[in-house]
Amino acid sequence: MLPASPVTAAPARFCARPALPRLVCVLVLAVALTACNGGGLPTAPSAPIGVPGLEIVVIPTTLPPYARSDWRHWIDSDGDCQDTRAEVLIQESLVPVAFRDARRCTVDTGLWIDPYTAQAFDHAADLDVDHLVPLGNAHRSGGWRWTAGRKEDYANVLGDPSHLVAVSLSANRSKGDSGPEAWRPPDPAYWCAYATAWVHVKQAWSLAATAAEWAALRDMLDRCGS
Repeated sequence: MLPASPVTAAPARFCARPALPRLVCVLVLAVALTACNGGGLPTAPSAPIGVPGLEIVVIPTTLPPYARSDWRHWIDSDGDCQDTRAEVLIQESLVPVAFRDARRCTVDTGLWIDPYTAQAFDHAADLDVDHLVPLGNAHRSGGWRWTAGRKEDYANVLGDPSHLVAVSLSANRSKGDSGPEAWRPPDPAYWCAYATAWVHVKQAWSLAATAAEWAALRDMLDRCGS
């Protein structure tokens, strides 16, 4: 039997991570309980029930093809010459960052802990900024219906620490646009937090999930304890 509300578990490992302050943890878990509208895709008649606001669907085979160029990303929304990637690197570094240029546009060094692998990095060139729910997955989950403006908003979120994560190049590229049914963080200690954040992002943006995706999320959420 499925847990009534798996995301209500308070994962100790998640809240204890230095890069995720307690306020962030509370925000993620609280928003994850908020009911959103469905993702706009046909619901699977016999799909398992997930959590409020996370619709379980069968993805149609007739979707428009995904094109990354449709999701304009790494914009400089406030005109300070630091694009979305730079802003995330600045936010997530555990020490003040250094820049490659006098205008302070491009991040050079800092200290980052990749939550996917638990590895530490001090050079920004060794990192990708990952969309935790990848753009391609968002497209298949209902984002294909969105306007260009909403796709751009999704690709450049800065106010939600669950959405964009600085991770190692190798981890991000092995993940690609896979969901948790096909790829999980190499460090199992992060699975609870990863699944919680994944559910939160999908709910916040009214994106759907497949039955296989939900089964993988439920397995990872089981690691959250009580």
